[in-house]
Amino acid sequence: MTRPAAEPQDSPGRLWELLDDGQRKALRAAAELRRYPAGTVIIREGDRSDWVLVLMTGRVKITSVSTGGYDAVLAVRDPGDIIGEMASMDGSLRSATAIAVEPVTGLWLSARAFNSVLREQPGISVVLLRIITSRLRYANSRRTEFGDSTAAERIAAILVDLAERYGVPVPDGTLIALRISQRDLAGLASASREAVARTLRTLRSDGLLSTGRQRLVVRSLRDLKQLAPDEH
Repeated sequence: MTRPAAEPQDSPGRLWELLDDGQRKALRAAAELRRYPAGTVIIREGDRSDWVLVLMTGRVKITSVSTGGYDAVLAVRDPGDIIGEMASMDGSLRSATAIAVEPVTGLWLSARAFNSVLREQPGISVVLLRIITSRLRYANSRRTEFGDSTAAERIAAILVDLAERYGVPVPDGTLIALRISQRDLAGLASASREAVARTLRTLRSDGLLSTGRQRLVVRSLRDLKQLAPDEH
């Protein structure tokens, strides 16, 4: 089964969990603790800013404007992940938008402070390089996998991945404990909102899914996996 919403299976992990106590202490000492309500645009694509945020609580969706003019959801970042690292390291414009899906708290570091910590703690740079390389490898594999599947298959794969990453058992199945809209699903699956709506209707009528306002319950994860494309 393809996993378009998640990091690759050989991902090294999230930044915070890969650091030792000394490295975490150095980041904390150089950072400010900042909070963002759900829905806040934390980073905006095209802006010139040069700071990073290490997520402590809450999740963030990463989006970018596609050639078709809609917001494509590239990934969801979880507690322990870092965002904004590329622009802070090379001084480029922001390549994507980051939006708080939930209330977020994080360690905010200016580019100057972040790069100072990297010089003092070179082991952090090694971890960061592994993470960035993994993300680039995943982006390439995602383009290949998506080119070989239908919109319905991609949407099914997204739902399976979200259920496995964020699923909470409930009496009628697995609740995806992440606020996500049909527009978000369309972006994650590189599909139109019409294709998402049509696929969700089919899954509901087949008894595989129940939906509410930004609420998704997978009724049968095993059967939904049968609809997702095979891994390559």
